[in-house]
Amino acid sequence: MEKSNSGWVDELIVSYLEGKASGDDIRRLESWVMESEENKKYFAQISKVWNTSAELSISTDKALAKVLGTINRRRKHREILIIAQKIAAVLFIPLLISLFWMYSVGEFKSSKSTATLQKVVAAFGTFSELTLPDGSKVWLNAGSTLVYPEKFSNENRLVYLTGEAYFEVQSNENIPFFVSTPFFTVKATGTRFNIRAEKDYQNPSVTLIEGKVAVQKNSPDNKGELITRLQPNHHMTYNTINGSFSVTTEDPYKYFAWKDGKLVFRNDNISEVARRISLQYNVDIEIRGDQIKKYRYRATFDGEPLSELLRLLKISSPIDYTEVKPTALPDGTFTRRKIIIYSLID
Repeated sequence: MEKSNSGWVDELIVSYLEGKASGDDIRRLESWVMESEENKKYFAQISKVWNTSAELSISTDKALAKVLGTINRRRKHREILIIAQKIAAVLFIPLLISLFWMYSVGEFKSSKSTATLQKVVAAFGTFSELTLPDGSKVWLNAGSTLVYPEKFSNENRLVYLTGEAYFEVQSNENIPFFVSTPFFTVKATGTRFNIRAEKDYQNPSVTLIEGKVAVQKNSPDNKGELITRLQPNHHMTYNTINGSFSVTTEDPYKYFAWKDGKLVFRNDNISEVARRISLQYNVDIEIRGDQIKKYRYRATFDGEPLSELLRLLKISSPIDYTEVKPTALPDGTFTRRKIIIYSLID
């Protein structure tokens, strides 16, 4: 690995894991990660230490010692120690939700005081699995962020999600489980469901696999106006522009197959196919032409390399694609890998 990680790369990694990196910073980091296998391993190592440390319920000093010990066993570079110190400091300070959310959902408080929060960010091209304080499990998709308290209160179990996540909630009818997103809040007691809620997405969704949930408008006291209630196999799509919603009944697996490393398409248009491929393979995809937007796909992919996946899409419909190789930028980084898909029919 080149010496670049002694300076700006380390700062970018910390900024990214803190959720503070700008779009340009993220693209710059992605380009560096894609330069070599060693760079990928370096980034994965820091991300793993970060995510592992985020679940610790120990003092800052002990957390710092654990993180330093973990990294020292693998790499002795002084730069890594600096990152470890920053990670430990960030993970165990009280955070106000107003600094995390771009929208007003109120402060995240326990019954007595502001809660100490943990924050997990799933690195691009991967997903993270974690266990919450009550034993509930969460799979966090690439580029997504989850914020949750070090300890749930006796009144509710409240977490904040930006992006996509699959939840398996421990049953407790006396202490409801809330997932607050930029668009709505999902209330559950014990159930399995998938939420897709990227900040820039106009049609966030909730897919219920088991149990029941209520989808309601955001409010500081988690008692917002009810939008709808869902039953198993219900898939709700919410329109962020006019506040309307639709509910369909269908096989829910395609909506959370990503947590098993699979891509499942069932009559999905090329835009949705491209979005899923982009997340799973960490690549930009551009779709050119109006005709191609009419094409729909039914397929299941399980670990195929990107080249094979694109080849199969190509032979199943009149499309073709070209790859734009990463190019060097003035600062020594590279642009992100890009795939352009276009129709063969005018």
